[in-house]
Amino acid sequence: MATPYLATLRQTPGRNALSVEFRHPLRPDPSNQGKPGRKVRKGLGTDRPAADRLIADLNRLLADPSFHSPAARAKAEAAFKDPRVIEIFYEGIEPRIENYRTLRDEHIPLKSRADGYSRLLLLGAPGAGKTTLVRQLIGSKPGRDGFPATSINRTTTFETEIIAGPRDFAAAVTFMSEDEADFEVRQCLSAAVLRAVDEQASDARIAKALLERSDMRFRLKYILGDWPEDEVDDDPYADEDDTSDADDSGTRTSVTPRVAEKLARNLKGYVAAIRTIAEQHKKKIENTYGLLASLPSEERNKALDELQDTAEQSDNYGTLVGEILDDLRERFDGLAGLLKSTTGWPRVWLTKGVTNESEFLQSVRFFSDIDRAHWGKLLTPLVNGIRVAGPFAPSWAEDIDQPHFVLIDTEGLGHKATTVPDVPDYIVSRFDECDAILLVHKGDVPFGYEGGKALEAIAGAGHTAKTSLVFTRMDEVKGPNIKGWQAKRDYAFSGVRNVVENQIAKTLTPDIARFMLEQLERSPYYLGALQKGDPVAAKTELSRLLGNLTSIVPPPKPPLTFPDYGTYDLLVIKLQKGVEDFRVPWRAYLSIQRHGGHRPLPWQSVKAVSRRYAEGFDDGYEIRPASNLLNSLTLAISRFLESPVGWHGSPTPEDRRLILDRIKAAVSRKLTQFCARQLRHKAQPDWQIAYAFRGTSSTFDRRLKIESLYERWVPEPANEGDDMRHIQQFVEEVKYVVTSAIEETKQALAGENEEASEGSA
Repeated sequence: MATPYLATLRQTPGRNALSVEFRHPLRPDPSNQGKPGRKVRKGLGTDRPAADRLIADLNRLLADPSFHSPAARAKAEAAFKDPRVIEIFYEGIEPRIENYRTLRDEHIPLKSRADGYSRLLLLGAPGAGKTTLVRQLIGSKPGRDGFPATSINRTTTFETEIIAGPRDFAAAVTFMSEDEADFEVRQCLSAAVLRAVDEQASDARIAKALLERSDMRFRLKYILGDWPEDEVDDDPYADEDDTSDADDSGTRTSVTPRVAEKLARNLKGYVAAIRTIAEQHKKKIENTYGLLASLPSEERNKALDELQDTAEQSDNYGTLVGEILDDLRERFDGLAGLLKSTTGWPRVWLTKGVTNESEFLQSVRFFSDIDRAHWGKLLTPLVNGIRVAGPFAPSWAEDIDQPHFVLIDTEGLGHKATTVPDVPDYIVSRFDECDAILLVHKGDVPFGYEGGKALEAIAGAGHTAKTSLVFTRMDEVKGPNIKGWQAKRDYAFSGVRNVVENQIAKTLTPDIARFMLEQLERSPYYLGALQKGDPVAAKTELSRLLGNLTSIVPPPKPPLTFPDYGTYDLLVIKLQKGVEDFRVPWRAYLSIQRHGGHRPLPWQSVKAVSRRYAEGFDDGYEIRPASNLLNSLTLAISRFLESPVGWHGSPTPEDRRLILDRIKAAVSRKLTQFCARQLRHKAQPDWQIAYAFRGTSSTFDRRLKIESLYERWVPEPANEGDDMRHIQQFVEEVKYVVTSAIEETKQALAGENEEASEGSA
């Protein structure tokens, strides 16, 4: 019997790029109830003769079942000399999240306190002014440099790391993998197909669904160009005298008319193909369910879910995905300094030894830009991290020596009115390695629940002492009840006091709330007019901020004293509450059990999160079960750690706070890994099953499967209905996270005190 696994060479008409397509014997196929045989398409990055040899080798590998296991990779490497064969077949068998920070470290190590640099982490909601503040601290001029990019809505969608101090300029830009790009393109394409099902949808609306997802993270329009407009409406609010940096185009040239025409032609072809796919599969679905327009809401959702599934498995859909990926790949042609995978997909772009700052920023800006004049040429959506280094310094501080610090600008928190606003786990993992955390908030907007969630994560992880508040847009704080600078500052800070005294005191403890309020009151910064090249009014406050950030000293060493937690029975009680705080909202999100404070997630969102966890991708999607679990367990364990049964020694209140925060920081490091392990790695086969449901009742079945995987991997300790073996295993693993962190902290403090004693002797 012939093998069902056969590799075929593909080439998109009118393009030079070659790809291979085959059904994979080890990867589950969602269209076939999760059984092996998923269709895979990979770029080859080579010419026709070499591609033919690769196809022959792949077919030899596909025909031999002895190679069909992860353990057979070494055998395959010996049998097939071309590494592209190995990468194409074995990458993705066991989906993993690549550590792109480590990849950047290989080329430009991130400086630390040992090198004389302070690491500064910036947090805040989109539009709070984090990136504008970064511009001021590194001397990036609006209208000239435009780096990092800013706008009125979500702009920073990946980590930007800036090392200020080295003599020459250097940069390392990392990109998402080909599998991740394929995943993102499919998300956009499926959204466009569902939009095209509506017969009233214009081509422009379909194109918008393709080019920009609702979460505004992956914007294909930056690479493919925007849908051509017949005419541009006059803006009645346009201000010809506006000197803000909304347009940072500087002296760069825009896309030429010839290129714009080609982009428009490609987009029109994509939209036409999307309409064809939507029409074909709409007819099939309506033959089963009836007219979509006349179906009740729940039935319509089921029908659309099935329509999406069948469309995604069609040859036309796969061909269109391949065309768009070829389009993305072509954007890298001729780019110097690019390091690629064995199949030709870009991994890192490097430049080093540059001495001209303006020239350097222009080259780097190509990877982070959002300027509309360059849509169709940019690579920004494919970037997942930028690290730059050089003699950056603020232009308003000419009389100071070259500052040495590292700025880490993160993606905005709580971008959408989402049901799950917890701080992402990948950001929490940054807390411990940074010397200061700057929580940035707009002074003219009340500090509310989302800001409180950030403070919860910081306090629960034991990093309150290194946190400061930065209020921006203070020049916009106006009103008949506000007169004078002190009144402006009081207004900006009043919301913080309310959140700390109510939200933090309840979710953690009153003692933590008191300590946090004292810390935040001690060193807030009030800034305005940051968008201006020369922020005259803010110079004094900016100088104070810069001075404090570049003179950070390590926290004092507490004396040799330590809390006693007894038998840890109380930990299980606190753990029960932490698990409930995770499970109860998720029952509401999954429409399994109503909860007043949480609304059900749309079926598309449930399907999207199951797909991401099934594939092993961590792309910043706003629904993040691992982050929700981390937040719930962190708060629960923090409450336990704050209430030891006694203390060894006689510590002062300040010493107790130092020691407890050291313990919580150690717990946070381990707990972040534990939550990812429980809900990403261990539970991945269950996520794959959840995503694989197709057909009638698949939405309901998917929700039940996700609830059952939570029962397995995050069981409630006091729930007699759950499997006691799983409960005991879960409790013991969490207990080990806590006890090992406590013991490691105790040993570290003992070692520090011993070193101090030897030094004084």
